[in-house]
Amino acid sequence: MIKGLYTAASGMMVQMARQDAIANNLANVNTSGYKKHVAVSRAFPEMLMSRLGESTENARGETKAQPPDFIGRLGTGACMDEVYTDFTAGNIKKTDNSSDIALSGPGFFAVETADGERFTRCGEFKINSDGMLTTSEGYPVLDSFDNYIFIEDEFTVDRLGNIIVNGEEIARLKIVNFENLQAMERLGDSLLNSNEEYMEIENPDVLQGYVEESNVNAVKEMVTLISVVRAYEAMQKAVQAVDETTQVAIDKVGSVT
Repeated sequence: MIKGLYTAASGMMVQMARQDAIANNLANVNTSGYKKHVAVSRAFPEMLMSRLGESTENARGETKAQPPDFIGRLGTGACMDEVYTDFTAGNIKKTDNSSDIALSGPGFFAVETADGERFTRCGEFKINSDGMLTTSEGYPVLDSFDNYIFIEDEFTVDRLGNIIVNGEEIARLKIVNFENLQAMERLGDSLLNSNEEYMEIENPDVLQGYVEESNVNAVKEMVTLISVVRAYEAMQKAVQAVDETTQVAIDKVGSVT
């Protein structure tokens, strides 16, 4: 019976972790460039259950032990395996804001932070008072030579990421990609980091006046959340049932004189 408590409790912990991931996704459903979390669980090893100690008597009254009788397999619970990031592209929304830039293909913009170079899919850029192109958090956007980008006049950005002012190319956005996206570390809601080597994309598909929306589907997340809550409640009832059964067993054993 105690084993049943552990099995049900492990399932409850998995559902709590799934709920945390879903809650974070729903909180960022309107965050541009956000990539949703997906919680993946795995089962503990199963146990092989057999009936032992069976015996029969032959015609001469001799007792003969029987081989183990296979009953079946018993699950021992579950645990969280990992929470991975779904890098599926979000919808592209038109804003007509010249500083909004979206990537319709793979890749990440490179930006400079106090902790070094970081990467993002959020292209809601701004031009600060110094004429520097920055993220909405104020981090400078880098060009292909790792320099800051200064824009003093109206500008356009072509599909390759070239920034053009008065017909002259002044810089090119640094757009990179990684071989193993799951190795990237999430920093906040939109910044990412990776210890792996990146490769610059020669022909990115850049759209000016657009932003990439979050790839979170709010309706699907709500449906998943309902199923998570129901699964949690089911395992909670299992814990209560095992607890009541254990209490009855203790009371009966204790009452024997």
